[in-house]
Amino acid sequence: MSNRYKNKKHLEWVASLECCIKVHYERLEMVGITPTSPSSCSDFNVTQAHHLLKPFYSARGMGLRAGDKDVIPLCEKHHRELHMMGNEFAFFEKVVFNPRFGLATVEKIWNSSPYKKEIENDKANAKRISTKTFGRKRKNKSTRGT
Repeated sequence: MSNRYKNKKHLEWVASLECCIKVHYERLEMVGITPTSPSSCSDFNVTQAHHLLKPFYSARGMGLRAGDKDVIPLCEKHHRELHMMGNEFAFFEKVVFNPRFGLATVEKIWNSSPYKKEIENDKANAKRISTKTFGRKRKNKSTRGT
């Protein structure tokens, strides 16, 4: 079993964003579409990073939540409502009329994250180091045999 991806900086960045449902309704209004009964956010203006129940990038297990790549910003009201409903797809179908809204949002959020590049650079450096180490070990083995 692979380790769950963790990135505290990414979680803090996601929590600093506006509720993705609020942003969705604002975009609809900008295009000229006004929903008849939009779901309003909480009055406290507190955004939380919600780990998807059905993750896009990682896997969940018994008692384990999704990795930190699979987070979306939700106000505390929408976050609470989602967990009370228990079914992410049904919640998004009810609120934004798109059951796959969470999956699409998590992909956009991760691709725009300033911390995604840090991870890619770390992986490239690790690959370079492992290649150098592997190359050295290989040379040593071939010289010992002769």
